[in-house]
Amino acid sequence: MLKIKDLQRLIVEIQHYEMELFEALDEDYPDNRIVRAKERAIYNRLDKITNDIVLKEKIRLCIQQGMWNTKDYTFKPIFDNLRNIGLEV
Repeated sequence: MLKIKDLQRLIVEIQHYEMELFEALDEDYPDNRIVRAKERAIYNRLDKITNDIVLKEKIRLCIQQGMWNTKDYTFKPIFDNLRNIGLEV
């Protein structure tokens, strides 16, 4: 099991890659090489957290939803959502 600080670092890295992935997909002509590389980086970090495919998708969804929280621009909404699905963050 990962230490809490290591888990938080991985979550921050995943959020960073999710934002870069959004920016790459938002271009007029997205470069699929960049998109695949960002998705691979996301899943490499998710592999370090868990092996459960369903939990990986839940974690990714929590991060994606927390990124667009306009009331609180910190990582608190993301970590709260992750606590709700059972991760100790």
